[in-house]
Amino acid sequence: MSFSYVPGEFRIPKIPNFDLPDGVWVGSGTDSGYFAFRLPYSYWGDNIMVRNDLCFSLKVNGSTLNPVYTPINGYMHWSGGGHLYYTQTYGWVYMTGMFPGYEPLEENIKYDRDKGVYTGEGDAFYTCWGLPSYEGDEVELRARGSLYGKEPKTLTASWNRWICETGEFGRYEPQGSATGTRYLGLPRFRGSNNEYFVRSLEKTNGRFTYGRIRYQGGKWVIGSIGADSGWHEGDEPDRDGGSVSFRFCKNEGSEAKGSDITVTLQDFVKGDETGKAYLGEVAIWR
Repeated sequence: MSFSYVPGEFRIPKIPNFDLPDGVWVGSGTDSGYFAFRLPYSYWGDNIMVRNDLCFSLKVNGSTLNPVYTPINGYMHWSGGGHLYYTQTYGWVYMTGMFPGYEPLEENIKYDRDKGVYTGEGDAFYTCWGLPSYEGDEVELRARGSLYGKEPKTLTASWNRWICETGEFGRYEPQGSATGTRYLGLPRFRGSNNEYFVRSLEKTNGRFTYGRIRYQGGKWVIGSIGADSGWHEGDEPDRDGGSVSFRFCKNEGSEAKGSDITVTLQDFVKGDETGKAYLGEVAIWR
């Protein structure tokens, strides 16, 4: 599992009250499909990890609309049990039975004095001038056209995501309907001897390495088994917390001296491994 930072403008259609950063962390391997990025001062959290959806979903009276990254009148839109999209005439429109982008018709708005209600003709749709800005925020969708005067609907937002409270790198906890714990960055451990041990990005022969901590001869060791100056034997460091003790060992008859080392998770760091990132390709016509 790993993430690679992809710089440059990450372009998706405009979203109201929402701007993605100029670069994102893109997951690969078992993290494929996950994205991580910073949204400073966002209602959704500053450090966010998501799976597939780069922005929030919407719900109309509980019916979910998922984001679609195709622009309509300059904005992205949402589809599911209907479509919500931006129009030049009515602002944001929600309707069913028509394709997203359709410009609805409304006419003959009248007031029925006997019933004390307004009525209208045209298409059946709902409108609002702004979208919910955060989880728990509600916006009223007003009935229009042939539904004019009917009960409004409620528009809310939700986003299954993971957030990290300790910074860009670290443990990401689930929010919304997301489950499990995610990680961004390499776990860095500190020994009681003040030495740091950073986990490798990839495994070698099925095992990670942690600086001088390696799997050798069926054991996790610091140093090399059989070294004249001694070595340490213990267990693999645990990124979920807790401490691991490494016992000082030496060859039989050796006068080498040393102390046991306790290794504890310190934090998560970016690491220094790099690679190529392909942002896209275009055809060249000659």
